[in-house]
Amino acid sequence: MVKTTSANGVVAAAEGFVAVGRGDEARRLFRRALDLEPGDARAAAGLTRLLLAAGDLRAAVAVAEAALSRNPDDVGLMRLHGDIGFALYHAHLWEDAEHWLARTTSVEPWNFAAAAAYKRVRRPGYLTPDVFDPQIGRSLRRYSAREGDTYIFVIDIVGTCNLRCPTCPVGNSPERPKGFMDLALFERIITKIRRESPVPHPQINLYNWGEPLLHPDLPTIITMLHNAKMRAHLSTNLNIKRGLEAVIAAGPDELKISLSGFSQETYSRTHTRGKIDLVKANMRCVKNYADKHRVGTRIWVGHHIYRSNQHEIEPVRQLCVELGFEYHPIAAFYMPLERLLDVTRGKPNPRDGGILADLLHNPVARQRALAEQRSGCFDCELRFNQTVINHDGTVALCCTVYDQSNMLGVCYLDESLDAIEERKYRHPMCHTCIQNNLHYVPAELKLLRSEGRPSPSARIDRGPSAVSEV
Repeated sequence: MVKTTSANGVVAAAEGFVAVGRGDEARRLFRRALDLEPGDARAAAGLTRLLLAAGDLRAAVAVAEAALSRNPDDVGLMRLHGDIGFALYHAHLWEDAEHWLARTTSVEPWNFAAAAAYKRVRRPGYLTPDVFDPQIGRSLRRYSAREGDTYIFVIDIVGTCNLRCPTCPVGNSPERPKGFMDLALFERIITKIRRESPVPHPQINLYNWGEPLLHPDLPTIITMLHNAKMRAHLSTNLNIKRGLEAVIAAGPDELKISLSGFSQETYSRTHTRGKIDLVKANMRCVKNYADKHRVGTRIWVGHHIYRSNQHEIEPVRQLCVELGFEYHPIAAFYMPLERLLDVTRGKPNPRDGGILADLLHNPVARQRALAEQRSGCFDCELRFNQTVINHDGTVALCCTVYDQSNMLGVCYLDESLDAIEERKYRHPMCHTCIQNNLHYVPAELKLLRSEGRPSPSARIDRGPSAVSEV
């Protein structure tokens, strides 16, 4: 029992509780010290760090802001800028993090980690600060895109997939035209991208709903991109062994391995037609080929987590550790946008095999949560920072749509990038998506619930390149 009424004494007692790991008691005492002396910098700093450690970001920011307003030059409080900035950054609350990271780089010019994070959260120069949306009749704010650190062209070089996953349109939607992108067409597309890309070295995702390893000329395509100074990104279910070494030898910049289980029983339901033993064998081959050809490919596993496969998280993680691959568990989500809209409207889909019951987050509940975490002032990055090109050269509205009605009705080669963007902003599906709170925008700290703690649904970055899954 702490009986002192001195703020200094209460702070000292609180710091003693921190030293022995008794955070709850320490928080109560730090708050008591601030009641006694609202300007006590030690109490504010101690309480802020405990709140950050507990994930209560909104409360931590409130305490720090109040303290800094009273003691703007206090050295101990100034150090909080970095602590708060990185906490918000890692919670993907980048717009909130920007101010704190900016201050950190100002007072700590040697802090290269803070400088890198600050650069990432800032809106890049190739994007206008805002854009007028003619369908909702007001301007929307643009920001640093989460899906990549540069402009992205999605080129779906294969118009189909070898699997039929129930959360993917290839498995849960009516069939659409299939095919491989012709090399001559690909070359013409790349030439046009070089001419009109908003950035000198854009990222090229060689997939959307298709499986890129099916393309017989994939190594050549990767080489063509590198010759054009562009980054080649792949996402694969890794159920194909043919030609795998040549693909790895070509040195794609990034390879995502998409899987959803570690046993055939769990994997075969969520990656229908897939063989998990083949995937495991191919993962080892990828490791061996990468070492053999000394490529610098970033290799990571996107582990789609369902209710039925949570018990397999650790075995998958251990395999990634063994192979030296990054491991990113991702809460599985339901696509495409058209089927997701059907779900929110209560329309069942017999093609999905009842997979909704196995999702960690019910799409309808998630939609409601998103509505409470958004201010409505942000633009969707899937239209301002991406252009999606189908295997036949036509352009899609964005990477989340699948039905023919949501293609833009134009070939990429026939229209300028600016004209294509104008088509996006006039497309009625964009308006429908925004009305239903399914567009791809950041959450904001001040709008989060549960004492300010970001929930999984609040984080739009569900792992690198998570919007388009294979």
